[in-house]
Amino acid sequence: MALNSRLAKAIRFALATGAATAALSSPVVLAADDENVERIQVTGSRIQRSDMETATPVTVLSADEMAKQGFTSVQDALESLTSTTGAMTTQSVHGFTPAASSISLRGAGANRTLTLINGKRLNQYPKPAGGTDNFVDTANLPMEAVQRIEILQSGGSAIYGADAVGGVINIILKKDFEGVALKYRHGDTSNGGGANDRIALSIGASSDKGNVSSFIEFTDNESLLATDRDNFGLHTDKVPHSQYSQYSSYGARIAGTGSGARQLTPQECTDGGFLWDEARNICGFDRSAWRDLQPESTRFISSTNFNYELAEDMTFVGRLDFAEAKSITNIEPSAIDDYDITVAGDKLTVSYGQEGKDGYMSKEFDKSTGLGGDFANAEDGSYYYARRLHELGHRSTETKTRNYFFTAGLEGLIADEYNWDASVNYGRTSVDVFGSGNATVGGMFNYITAGENGNSLLENMSPEDAEKASYSSFERAQSTQKNIQANITGSLFEMDAGDAMFAFGAEYTIQDYETDSDSESKNGNILGKGGSSGAGERKNWATYAEVSIPVLDDLTIDAALRYDHYDNFGGNLSPQIAVEYRPVRELLVRGSWSSVFRAPDMHRVYGDPTDGFTTVIDFKQCAAMGGTPGTVYPDEELNAVCNELHIDTTTGANEDLDAETGYTANIGAVWGGDAFDASFDLWEWKLDDMVSDISASQAARDYELYEDMITRDENGTITHVNAVAQNLAYQKVRGLDLTAGYTWDLNSFGELKLNFSGTYILNSEYQLTSTDPVEDDIDNGGLPQYRANLILGYFIEDFEATLGAYHTARMHGVQYKSFKEAAEANGDVFIEEDHEVASQTKWNLTAGYTISESIKLKAGIINLFDAGPNFDPTDTQWPHYPRGIYNARGQEYFIEGEVKF
Repeated sequence: MALNSRLAKAIRFALATGAATAALSSPVVLAADDENVERIQVTGSRIQRSDMETATPVTVLSADEMAKQGFTSVQDALESLTSTTGAMTTQSVHGFTPAASSISLRGAGANRTLTLINGKRLNQYPKPAGGTDNFVDTANLPMEAVQRIEILQSGGSAIYGADAVGGVINIILKKDFEGVALKYRHGDTSNGGGANDRIALSIGASSDKGNVSSFIEFTDNESLLATDRDNFGLHTDKVPHSQYSQYSSYGARIAGTGSGARQLTPQECTDGGFLWDEARNICGFDRSAWRDLQPESTRFISSTNFNYELAEDMTFVGRLDFAEAKSITNIEPSAIDDYDITVAGDKLTVSYGQEGKDGYMSKEFDKSTGLGGDFANAEDGSYYYARRLHELGHRSTETKTRNYFFTAGLEGLIADEYNWDASVNYGRTSVDVFGSGNATVGGMFNYITAGENGNSLLENMSPEDAEKASYSSFERAQSTQKNIQANITGSLFEMDAGDAMFAFGAEYTIQDYETDSDSESKNGNILGKGGSSGAGERKNWATYAEVSIPVLDDLTIDAALRYDHYDNFGGNLSPQIAVEYRPVRELLVRGSWSSVFRAPDMHRVYGDPTDGFTTVIDFKQCAAMGGTPGTVYPDEELNAVCNELHIDTTTGANEDLDAETGYTANIGAVWGGDAFDASFDLWEWKLDDMVSDISASQAARDYELYEDMITRDENGTITHVNAVAQNLAYQKVRGLDLTAGYTWDLNSFGELKLNFSGTYILNSEYQLTSTDPVEDDIDNGGLPQYRANLILGYFIEDFEATLGAYHTARMHGVQYKSFKEAAEANGDVFIEEDHEVASQTKWNLTAGYTISESIKLKAGIINLFDAGPNFDPTDTQWPHYPRGIYNARGQEYFIEGEVKF
């Protein structure tokens, strides 16, 4: 013991004299241990401590609480948080990542929300959201292996480095599991579609020296079709709840500047498999009949933890994760309007592209006989076929994902009081995407211009011709993360009020990604299909120091300093200061301030230009033609520019981007009594030089500012928007969190628990450039100002029941600002509530019974009153509701059984 005492004193002396420089000069980092006997490490700090409540607010979701509320996945649980302001889910069937999920905390975005497992960073999904933003896929995180989820609702750059702006999600896994447990869950929806099954197997064995625990899950999800939700009005494009909904004008017709071209009669239209739109007197198409709301998917997840005591004060620890998923997403057939048809005299010319440029194609016909005689009576002018290629079937995307993670290291104790650990970590994610139902530019040109007279696109293609024109695309993406890290924590020196504690360490990380596709896709030769490609590597090292000093018995000051250095844009120093004050045992008053920063997404730095397509309102052209945005017109061209103009988009990378920098702060109080507990926190974060791009809809709306990004045709109508990633001005969000809980001991009648949590956003603003006006996210639309949850639990002997209410506030519609400005410009009366998304409260009811120590049963109804998505009266695009906030699953029920051996 004398040797340990002398060693401890030597360590204290070295730390006291070197802590100030350690944050700038060490090599290797991290550690987020699970529970220790006396102290635990809480998310938001590296220092092990005896109290879960710290100066920075942390929400904890235990595995038991998630099960009682009926959540079947980590993603479901995270979406329920009141601090979650939006989510990317598998409802995004038209996106670049239809098989992946993520959430955004505090309005910061998924790419600014850090996700960890046991304190260790996870590999990023190799296909960026929207073709631009890197994120961690929360769909592949193991539910059965989770012990609890800790959510740091504050920035954590001084502790964890980049990305920890909106908050940190730290998933703590179970360890030292013993025995065998088998769990089966079946769920289904009351309205059909979306059934799911999950089987989970847990196996663990221990000895005097260590433990091995394995958790295996298999999940099978049935697809949910739009036609399954006629009760919510999602089965068809034209729905009564949206005055802006309409059938696609891309059925089968001829459009252009001239007149006299052949058009289908209503009978010919319906005989061809299309739909006659009487409101606009055109041959249209009902896309919803072909669309998924959520894809069919299967998922296998395994996680194995192991630990082995090598010596009295040293343990070998590690974890091996593997996940494999397959998802199949179906949407409507491809639409084309890409081929120019020019009538001049008795000549008819079909062309594609720009003459003199690569890829240009052209062929001339006799006007009277060419293309089935469709233009025999046409006047001189420019025309094109607007056509839905239903003969090619669904555009289907099959996504296969494999995720690997391995960590191995040592942890131990020095001098009876200094905990340390060191580890090597490796993660890799690969994604293969197979696309079908597409057509190539050349294949369709060959079909239209085949033979002496070509083919009419007003007539259906034969199966043989459809097969010749169709094309199956392929894309492969992969990302890896290699990391080494070390950490030490313990007592720094003794004070009257207790020991000053410390933690310091360092880490080194190499990240890389690449995504590549087939040659036709890379060359932009697939009709109606965007893509994303690129490759890059990033190296960074970091070192940090953290101290916790008990200045008085009731006052503790925490400070942290971290330095990160990236090989592609330099270094950043992130300080943090936090104060804890306990005037009485039950009350904690807390406050913190932290510098935050974020390295630009790798795809925004290294990615190739991302091609996509979308619909916009062309505000300039709509006004020039005498129209009002959002008003339905019988004139086809006017209706398109004022409601749903189909355009191409390109988003480019920028190697000269700077890091985003800013701060996060909170001040609040926590009360913890025997029966009642509550907390209140006022928080704010701000980022300067935010990396983003101007969306196509915003460029079209604010065309005077972004005219250089817009390409228009000879008539002045938008055809293309080109945006490049750039450092914009700033974004700032301020809000408050409130939690409260009360427990009633009903003696022989059991126990009743009531818990409330709520988040209210006081302000969310941004400025694109220093000369632009400051924009209000809440007023502009698309952001609910508050969310609140109320959970009531009843427990008596072996029975338990939980009733949960999840409320989302009323909010302005996504195009609220545009409609308001248009009304004011026209001198019209603007009624606010007519342009808002209604509030919603969703209820979950679950009940469980423990038959014996070995057998448990559980059942529940999710969305008890079958609440559907609340529709946005300003959203001109399908499905006319915010998919990041609501889903269309409706009422669900589940049954679950668990057997332990």
